[in-house]
Amino acid sequence: MALPRLNDVPYYELTVPSTKKIVRFRPFLIKEQKVLLIAYESRDVKQIMNTVLDCISSCVENIDVLKLSTFDVDYIFTQIRSKAVGEKVDINMACKNCDAVNKLNVDLSTINIDVPERDMHIVLNDTYTLKMKYPTYPDIINDKVILNENRTATEQLLGTLRNCMEAIQTENENILLKDETVEEIDDFINSLNEEQYTKIADFVGSMPTLRHEQKYNCQSCEKEQTLVVEGLQDFFT
Repeated sequence: MALPRLNDVPYYELTVPSTKKIVRFRPFLIKEQKVLLIAYESRDVKQIMNTVLDCISSCVENIDVLKLSTFDVDYIFTQIRSKAVGEKVDINMACKNCDAVNKLNVDLSTINIDVPERDMHIVLNDTYTLKMKYPTYPDIINDKVILNENRTATEQLLGTLRNCMEAIQTENENILLKDETVEEIDDFINSLNEEQYTKIADFVGSMPTLRHEQKYNCQSCEKEQTLVVEGLQDFFT
């Protein structure tokens, strides 16, 4: 005799930040929650990211998780999580004045990501234009430098720049950087002058991100503080 399924799963709608596409999603179930917990307990960043992608793929209709930007994934997962285990999440924050730990409550339903219209092309000179993109989780997962715990700050920045560059374009060519080696891309970056490099760095620095700011008064010294959480890891650690 087949065992019953006890609960009808509700569906909700969300808007994908980068595309403005409206999609239907359901909360994750115990089967997905167990896998997520195992991944988080492993502290393996690659395993965690792959598990989050698998969860979104299972819970969201008509979506290609491999093409979602990192901030799309972060936002979508917070919405799935909020419907599964609650819209409130507790975050412990140490006071910068007295070091007392404050337990703060963040409402995930208030979190939004603003993705303004922007030109994804950077003119480098009269010949070359650089087409930019927002990085994806697969970009990060497959980048050996970014996931290396011993990376330097410079290596981290170069890795991020690489993952935001899609193609080098001329009037007659479109050179896809995914077809080039890391060494060749790094040589290209190192050949830039300061003005060109700054344009690319500014693009990276202004990328949308899952971010929340919240004022609070320390429960111990009563000094006003600002809670700043950014990225999926800050919200759920």
